[in-house]
Amino acid sequence: MGAAPTDWQLECTELKQRGAYLLQSGQWSDCTFLVGTEPNQVVLAGHKLILAMASPVFEAMFYGGMAERNESIPIVDVQIDAFKALLEYIYTGNINISSFDKACELCYGAKKYMLPHLVKECTRYLWSDLYPRNACRAYEFARLFEENVLMEKCIQIISTNTKEVLNDSSFEEVELNTVITVFSLDHLNVDSELDLFEAAVRYAKALEKRTERSVSPPRECASENRQKSPVPSTSQEKEQVVNVDSSAESSPETVMDTCRASDSDTTAPPIEHNKKPKTEHKEKVSIRSAVEKIRFLTLSPQQFAAGPARSALLSESEAFAVLMNILSTSTDVPLPAGFSTSRVPRKQLIGGGPPCNMPTFTVDTPSPVAVEQVWCAPELSRPQPCVTYPRPSRQDGVRAPYSIPNPMSGLVVMDEMHSNNMHKIYCQRAIVQHTDCLNTSALDCSVTFMVDKNIYVLGVQVPTQAPSEESGGAGGAGGAGGYSELLYAHLLDADGARLSYTHYTNRVPYRHLLDIMFNRRVYIQRNKVYKVGIVFNKVGWYPMGTCAQQVAAESVFFNFGIGHSSDSVRDGLIRSIIFTY
Repeated sequence: MGAAPTDWQLECTELKQRGAYLLQSGQWSDCTFLVGTEPNQVVLAGHKLILAMASPVFEAMFYGGMAERNESIPIVDVQIDAFKALLEYIYTGNINISSFDKACELCYGAKKYMLPHLVKECTRYLWSDLYPRNACRAYEFARLFEENVLMEKCIQIISTNTKEVLNDSSFEEVELNTVITVFSLDHLNVDSELDLFEAAVRYAKALEKRTERSVSPPRECASENRQKSPVPSTSQEKEQVVNVDSSAESSPETVMDTCRASDSDTTAPPIEHNKKPKTEHKEKVSIRSAVEKIRFLTLSPQQFAAGPARSALLSESEAFAVLMNILSTSTDVPLPAGFSTSRVPRKQLIGGGPPCNMPTFTVDTPSPVAVEQVWCAPELSRPQPCVTYPRPSRQDGVRAPYSIPNPMSGLVVMDEMHSNNMHKIYCQRAIVQHTDCLNTSALDCSVTFMVDKNIYVLGVQVPTQAPSEESGGAGGAGGAGGYSELLYAHLLDADGARLSYTHYTNRVPYRHLLDIMFNRRVYIQRNKVYKVGIVFNKVGWYPMGTCAQQVAAESVFFNFGIGHSSDSVRDGLIRSIIFTY
């Protein structure tokens, strides 16, 4: 460490610059941290007063009754880069997060040293950087720190992007409990249960490799103190290892703890961890807890015989029993204990936008002047979850279509609602199951929803009626003239207070989608429940259906049907939430 320049303070105009200089130079430091483990351990200098000013944990460490002496303080549970970022935040207020993994590590350190603002920012980063490839790890992180909302979102991402999650190499590294959680979900976007079984096979192979690496070190250290007893496991021992709720039992930390315990008692009998046959079988029983969640009975006999029946994860007798139950519901051959008896396939959550025979009509309200038709793109290989319009230009002195409000004010008049440059995003709810409903007087439908980001709701999208015999039949002639629609739309908060309201009346075509725009945009806060409702006042048949409950539109995740939701079929009349942010 070189000599500090004289009068360095004169070049620092802000407090954070002074703090950064002290952190980087170590000048006047009165404590040191040994971060990491050998051979990658580093020494970081600190200042007790600055650290204690930021964290009550450091305050107790340096100035409390159990204050640390002048010896270096070992930090073995926080990674070096994360601890450096933690110190940078304390000294300068800067939050340096460059990756998902670093956010997890930094959040752990922030919780350990009681830095709530840093925890909040790390969690916010995790929210913004959630993808199928890291959803499982984020779920484990959220479960560890009891971040329930983040846990729910991770489950939603896993449910809607299941194949991408399972096929990513990171899935082989997750905890066993996470695999069991995924395989237990009722909503999974998979082609069949074969997707889950193939993922289980890959996970079992990866788990076996990890087990070999974690078991061999304690066997070596144990041999220094007592003689090995490589007794092969018997079938009776095999039946004793049945319920394994966590992969933590076979973690390196647990095995090493067992090794240390054995070192202190040389007369103790050989422990189970030193028996390779027994340990390997225990891991097979562990992955079996996940295999039991697979719904084999939803497979065809050919699918099962060509795949799972040939795998080492099932014994011959188990494969035979499952196959007999697939072939017949009245067989007298029982399923293996614990295996799923469900014959119902997993439910698909996310579809795409409207079918190509139902084009979308955009009609601005409450004063509809023009109709803009937005057709499904036939060249797309799969339906798209949202429709995005270009953001308004801010060049040449053209102002945005509406001014930015104080978010807490809730409502702002949309003074240029009909601007063609408005950035509209459609959170389209795919129809899982179609049905029609006859409206005889007033048809009331509503749905609750929650989002993971602060947004502005602009309106809703609803379907028009299906032509009936009274309207001229289902043919082209019957639908050509359309009908006069009359409806009301409103948006409520969790307490039932009305945030926005509009009515719509105009002649519309049959079997199309209408954009019903509120006359005010409504500020929606993330992780809060809202309710949107529509009342149709025209007699006729309306196309309903059960809609997807979780939908991603751009980077915003919608969760519908929160709490006491309305009828899931009737809320299918609300096809999209139109929003911006």
